[in-house]
Amino acid sequence: MDVAPALAIDPQRLGNLRMPAKADDEKALRKVAQEFESLLIAQLMKSMRDASFGDELFESNATKAFTGMLDQQYALELSRRPGIGIADLIVKQVQQAQGGVKKTPV
Repeated sequence: MDVAPALAIDPQRLGNLRMPAKADDEKALRKVAQEFESLLIAQLMKSMRDASFGDELFESNATKAFTGMLDQQYALELSRRPGIGIADLIVKQVQQAQGGVKKTPV
């Protein structure tokens, strides 16, 4: 698993997954699953922020943009660790659909 630091706002982060994914690489499958888990976690965090009452004193467009980017980075980091388990389930489902379960590092 690649543990190199990455920024959630890197525009090439998802594009860099195309070539390994076309090669049908197991590492690429795990990375794509982690990216999907990251997107789900980011949506969850965004929904939680939207549901809060907020702080009118410090609420501005700049703080909203910053907290949005911070939440995306948190989501990326959470998905690179053991995460919440969605990436592992995706990998398992895809491998079963491809005709066999391969041993994957968790």
